[in-house]
Amino acid sequence: MADARFEKSGAAIREALLRLLVARRLDDITMSELARMAGVSRSTLYAHFGNVQEAYLALVGEFLAGLRSLGAHLHCGDCGAAGERPFCVALRDAGPYAPVVRDARFLPTLFALAEEGGLAGGMLDAFLGLGMSRLQAEALFRFQMSGCYAVALSEVPDGEWEVVQRTLDAFVRGGMGAVRVPLG
Repeated sequence: MADARFEKSGAAIREALLRLLVARRLDDITMSELARMAGVSRSTLYAHFGNVQEAYLALVGEFLAGLRSLGAHLHCGDCGAAGERPFCVALRDAGPYAPVVRDARFLPTLFALAEEGGLAGGMLDAFLGLGMSRLQAEALFRFQMSGCYAVALSEVPDGEWEVVQRTLDAFVRGGMGAVRVPLG
């Protein structure tokens, strides 16, 4: 029973942080405020997270868990097929995670996770598999993810998104094809 209660309080904390992020910046949210919003004691909150940023990191991880790996996305024939969502689509349709992905810490957190090897599906593997150095792979990963992020959160009308997404996918595939040769 203790595990179920622990999971329930953890979920309440993450949900409370989502609600707080709708109106406030992450840097302005305190642990006391988060505990109060979640309806848990501070000791329960600290049993789950050492600080607000750790709770935010858990939300980023939840968001990223359902994404198609970069390698799979770059080789898919129909990126609208059922299953895991591509990064740009997930950003556009972030649902309750919208305040997480719109927070200024989202991209730096994404980059840190990728560089530490903490992203499911090994998002850097698509670049490393081309025989480039880790530095080159990280640079291309940052370039692609920040570009996808900027376009996905821009005001592209829903009716035009599919064409924009296909254009971006073609551009990325062309770029990947261009770097398949050894880079000096």
